[in-house]
Amino acid sequence: MITETVLEMHYHRPIMDLVRSTLRLGTTTGVNFYKYSQQKEAFIGFDQAYVTSDLSEEDFFQVLKTASMTNNYQLNSKYVGFFLQFKVVKEMQVRKKYTPPTITNRPHYRVSLDTTRNINTGVSQHELLYNLKKNSGALVFYACPMIFDRAMLYDVNVDLSTLRLADVRSCSSAYMDNDNHFIYYNDQNSAPVWCSEPVVGEDIDPKSFARILVSHTDSLDASGSASALLKMLTNLDFAGVSPESDLLKERTTPSILPLIGDTLTIVKIPVQTEQGA
Repeated sequence: MITETVLEMHYHRPIMDLVRSTLRLGTTTGVNFYKYSQQKEAFIGFDQAYVTSDLSEEDFFQVLKTASMTNNYQLNSKYVGFFLQFKVVKEMQVRKKYTPPTITNRPHYRVSLDTTRNINTGVSQHELLYNLKKNSGALVFYACPMIFDRAMLYDVNVDLSTLRLADVRSCSSAYMDNDNHFIYYNDQNSAPVWCSEPVVGEDIDPKSFARILVSHTDSLDASGSASALLKMLTNLDFAGVSPESDLLKERTTPSILPLIGDTLTIVKIPVQTEQGA
């Protein structure tokens, strides 16, 4: 079976390579990428596929707090976080109940959205991502790989052109009606259609995503980037989650990390090398 986790692992390395090349950084430059581990409650840092460090959630937040209060000339790194929620795309040969009239091809393609509210937090996965996109600094996308044969997952040369990134900013609803909702594609390169009340959305390819990421980092200085990331990870208003929720109320510093850890990737970019590129 093709799963969301397997798809993320398949595309992870080439996406990181693409970010590095778009930043015009050499292969020896110390760009670090961080993922959050729910089991360890820590950020695992790595450069490409190699684990370089792990920091507890508390320690990582302290790094961001210190950086956000430090004058820019004293800092040597920028931080930027983005959210990619991988989804399994199904190839559909027949129309179903929710298929919008504008979807006419056979086959066409469908992505199921998770709109079931979590009993501990009161929000669904989609509602969480929809709320996060309200943060002007948040890059939030559904990653929709056009892979339908498991054998493609073993290809050493990953084809990034098979990956479509549906921009959650183009979705018109948090879908809080307790109904089924989907993203439809008429073909593998068409615009996404958010359902069940059809709204044509926007998506981009990975190269465009990398350019947006670079533009985003260019718009902030080092201390500003740390401050923006810290705010995004600790401001529950952007997630629609109550600080009194069962999942968060025991924490000294309430954060949305337990909810978005699988989706979040943080890039740490050396400022001096970036400026010299």
